[in-house]
Amino acid sequence: MESFGINTGLLLVQLIPMIILVGFPIISLIDLRKKKLSGTALGLWVLIICAIPAIGSLAYWIIKPSAETK
Repeated sequence: MESFGINTGLLLVQLIPMIILVGFPIISLIDLRKKKLSGTALGLWVLIICAIPAIGSLAYWIIKPSAETK
C-alpha cells in the first residue's frame, strides 16, 4: 500500500473511530429493531443511540433490553 501513497498504520487509526461512531450504532439499531419493545422504550433507545452514538451503543449492549412479554 505504500507504493500508492497510503500509510496503512494511519488508515487503521482513522478507520477504528469510524467503526465505533458509525458501525456500532447501526448494528445496535438493527438489533433493537428485532426486539419487541413498547413504543416509549423503543423511542428512548433510538434517541440515546442516535444522540450519543458511541456511549449510547455501549450502554445498549451492556444493558441488553429484553423483549416485553404480554
